[in-house]
Amino acid sequence: MKYSALLLSLLLAGCATQPTVKSWMDPKSSVTITAQTEPLVLVRAAPAPSMNERDYAQLTAIEVNRMGERKLYLVAILWNSGDLWSDKSGSSQSAFDQIDVNVGERTVALTPHTGEVSELGINQALPLPIPGSKHIYFPISRDDLRAISRSNRIELTARGVPEAPRRYEEWQDGRRSLNDFLGQLPELNQPQS
Repeated sequence: MKYSALLLSLLLAGCATQPTVKSWMDPKSSVTITAQTEPLVLVRAAPAPSMNERDYAQLTAIEVNRMGERKLYLVAILWNSGDLWSDKSGSSQSAFDQIDVNVGERTVALTPHTGEVSELGINQALPLPIPGSKHIYFPISRDDLRAISRSNRIELTARGVPEAPRRYEEWQDGRRSLNDFLGQLPELNQPQS
């Protein structure tokens, strides 16, 4: 009987879910960073160059807390199934100089942070999936993040190259992690950017 209880507890421990939100302190700037751990993943809608190669945009919400000054960002992580970052020309990154995230009845227009990432208080790469790929930080409001988390379907249009917009469609859901992330944010009396 005692072995049955031990086996049951081991099985239950193995079934425990991984945390959907993670926090850590940047060792250089001492800001606290909180991020969802299960991103929304979108795949480029246009036909891929080959069946084995697809372009992806992974969206992860983060909060940077610098001694109570809290800022939210939607981090786009771009990668390709053929090569994690094969965009030698920079065309994918420049396409993300402006994005529209369609969340049903509303479109969230975002432009990236243009300065150095260290200005945000982030001095080393975020410990998020797809290491070595390019991270693009978009300042975003809590209301816009809520709209994304409540949407039924997400589409993204990268409009940085006006003559060649890139459309991405939802491929993998990360709303549970995004909702958990939003639930961990403190309520503020004043609007948050």
